Amino acid sequence: MARGTAVLSPATPEAVDETVGGAPATDRAATPAARPRRRPPLPALTGLRALAALWVVLFHYRTDLEALAPWLAPFHRLLGAGYLGVDLFFPLSGFVLAYNYADVLRSFSWRSTRAFVQNRFARVWPVHVVTLHVDLAMAVAAGTLGVGEGGHRRTVEAYVQNLFMVHNWWNDRPSFNGPAWSISSEWFAYLLSPLLFLAVGRVRRARVLVLLAALAYAAMLTTYALFALPNGNLEHLFFVRIMGEFLGGAFLCLAWVRGGFSVRRLLPLFPLGLVAVALVPAASSGDYWLAPVLGLSVAALAASSGWATRWLSTSWMVAAGEASYCLYMTHYLLQPLVRGLREWGDGAWWSAALALAAIVAALGAAAWLLHIAVERPARRRLYARA
Repeated sequence: MARGTAVLSPATPEAVDETVGGAPATDRAATPAARPRRRPPLPALTGLRALAALWVVLFHYRTDLEALAPWLAPFHRLLGAGYLGVDLFFPLSGFVLAYNYADVLRSFSWRSTRAFVQNRFARVWPVHVVTLHVDLAMAVAAGTLGVGEGGHRRTVEAYVQNLFMVHNWWNDRPSFNGPAWSISSEWFAYLLSPLLFLAVGRVRRARVLVLLAALAYAAMLTTYALFALPNGNLEHLFFVRIMGEFLGGAFLCLAWVRGGFSVRRLLPLFPLGLVAVALVPAASSGDYWLAPVLGLSVAALAASSGWATRWLSTSWMVAAGEASYCLYMTHYLLQPLVRGLREWGDGAWWSAALALAAIVAALGAAAWLLHIAVERPARRRLYARA
C-alpha cells in the first residue's frame, strides 16, 4: 500500500485501498473484473483504523488498565465510550469500499460481483476462523463450552454459524470470540454492497447522496431511540447499526467522489466529540449520538491535507492500521493473560509498570503474529484463486 500523503480530489482516478471489519487491505492480486482503475490511496484512513481498534481494546480492558495506571482515571468516560470504535469501523468500511468499487459495480456483472464477494471473504474469513478455533480450544481447556454467562454461546450450532459468518444474523448473543459479532455484521453488508452500488450507480448529485447519508443515520438513531433496551442495544436488530453506518459512509464517499462534496472543514468535530464524551457524563451513557460525527470525520479526513492526515499517514501508523484487524480479533482472547498480569502487578508501582508493559507487548505481538502468519499469506492465496 502506498504511504504517501496525497490528498484526493473528486475527479481523481480510482485506487485500490480496501477496508474490512477492522482493517484495511490492498487487492494487489485481485482479478481485473473486481478491480477498478486505481485511485490514489487513502493512507490516513488506514492509520485511523489503528485508533479505532485501540479504542475498542481500551474499552474492554479499561478496568484492568486503570488499576495498573491510576493516572488514566480522568479518561474513564472516554475509555468507557470505546464501544464506539466499532461505529468508526462501519462507516470507514462503507466509505472505502464505495471509493474502490461503487463505479465498477454500478452495472451488473456476475464476474465482477463474484470476484468482489470472494475478495471480501478472503479478507475477513481466514483471521476469523483462526481466532474461532483459538477460542474453541480455550473453551475446551477451561470447560466453558455450552451457553455461559450473559448468554455467551459456545455450542455446535454457534460454531457452524461462525464458519459461515452468520452467527449474529439471528441471535444477538455473543458466540465464541466475542468481537467477531461485528465481522458477521460486516459480511451482511458486503453481500448487499453489489446491490447497493447498482442501485446508486447513476446518482451523482451531492445533495441527493448527502441526504441519503443523513436518512441512513436518522433511521438508525430513531430506531435506537424507540426500541433500545436499558443497556442501549437492540434485540435481534444488528443490521440497524451496521447498515445505518455502512450506508452513511458509502453515501458520503460518493457525495465527495461524484458530486464534489467535501466536509474537510468539519474535521474538528471528531476531537470535539471525544472531548464531549470525556467531560459530559450524559454524552457517554451508552448511546450512539456520536455515530454521525464519526461518519463525517471519515469523510473529512479523506479530503483533508492537515497535520492529522499527515500524522495518520506516517509509515508506522499505516503499519499499525494494517494489523488493526488482527488486534481487534485477538485482544479479547488474551483476557486470562491480562487479568493475571493485573493481579500480579497490582500492589507496587514497579510491578504495575512491568505488568502494563507486558500487556501492551502481548497484545501487539499477538496481533502482528497473526497478521504476518495468517492474514497476509491467506489473503494472497485466496485472491490468486479468484
